[in-house]
Amino acid sequence: MKNKAFALIEKYAKVLAEMEGYDQETWKIFISVDGRIYETENGCNFSNLKRGDVVIASGAGGSLYPVEHALLRKRKEIQAIVLSRTPYCKRFELYGEDIVAAIDDMAQIVGHKAPCVGYGDKTIGRALKSSTGCLVKDHYTITTGRNLYEAVVALMVLEKSAELNTKAEVLGGVKRLPKPEAELMHQIYRRKYSKAEQEVKKEEGR
Repeated sequence: MKNKAFALIEKYAKVLAEMEGYDQETWKIFISVDGRIYETENGCNFSNLKRGDVVIASGAGGSLYPVEHALLRKRKEIQAIVLSRTPYCKRFELYGEDIVAAIDDMAQIVGHKAPCVGYGDKTIGRALKSSTGCLVKDHYTITTGRNLYEAVVALMVLEKSAELNTKAEVLGGVKRLPKPEAELMHQIYRRKYSKAEQEVKKEEGR
């Protein structure tokens, strides 16, 4: 099964490596495949991933990422996780600010907001109950998905939304979507896949 895990991670690692602000010392991928958790080694080069860069995750007691492993083991709707520090999301994380949806894409794919929380089982767990992404203060951004495609798209949309919110500040700020409307959009999106996501579901699971 490691071949399957490597192929999936290699595919999306290259996509992530092309994002602005990519830093191989910070970024990390986790996926669950057939009951096992695979992760990228710290500091590996996403643009040129080697087979030895993808390993089977150690147990929670010996891991530097116990919260992420617990999410993959306990939450059926989370089968993939991306850790990152993209330029605009990092700004919100450092200031301890939530990113609130101002565009439909974020409401649909991420949720009403990506909260900024402290690192811990309870704080991150709560944040990801109504969102596919959150900011972990002084650490990184977490995005999740039912497959790695969803987790990567969630990051791209969240960074786009963070950029929009940041640049709009000079014009008086963005007009945020009403919470009930954003939550409804997210629920509908989660129930009804787009054509592209249906194809990914067939190929990569969930």
